[in-house]
Amino acid sequence: TKANIHYNHLMADVKTTDWFAQPVVWALEKGITSGTGDGKFSPNSTCTQGQILTFLWRAHGSLTPSGKVSGSEYYAVPLQWAAKRGLADKSLSPKAPCTRADVVTYLWKLAGSPSAKAASFSDVSSGAVYAPAVSWAVEKGVTSGTSENTFSPEKACTRGQTVTFLYAALAQ
Repeated sequence: TKANIHYNHLMADVKTTDWFAQPVVWALEKGITSGTGDGKFSPNSTCTQGQILTFLWRAHGSLTPSGKVSGSEYYAVPLQWAAKRGLADKSLSPKAPCTRADVVTYLWKLAGSPSAKAASFSDVSSGAVYAPAVSWAVEKGVTSGTSENTFSPEKACTRGQTVTFLYAALAQ
């Protein structure tokens, strides 16, 4: 079952009727995000690599990785954690947009890279590095794609879409 959601934790720019409301409230209640300031979540803003890796780091306990952390940005420790977990390398640009393929790949790797029945999308070749992650995400119910035949792997995720992926994969 999914987490009990307390809608009194809504942000100014998230209504109870929004398709992403339950995942946003879940992420707020779990401390995965605190919004973007001024009581807002900015659900339609593009999610950056730094944001998704920070969300994932918080969702997995905010553990401090070993070694010296370079940088003082909010995403410095999460990026080092992600590198140690094999999610991303240090050349990743934290301000770059996070794509749909990125989100499911991070979630898939954190789940132990399990195998899944191949998903059938016209825009995901079986040889794509993210194809196993997409298949896993479809089989697990994290996503059904952007249409019956497409996944849109290179499309940048909004913050609302990103927490919806996390909610579908991680909420118990």
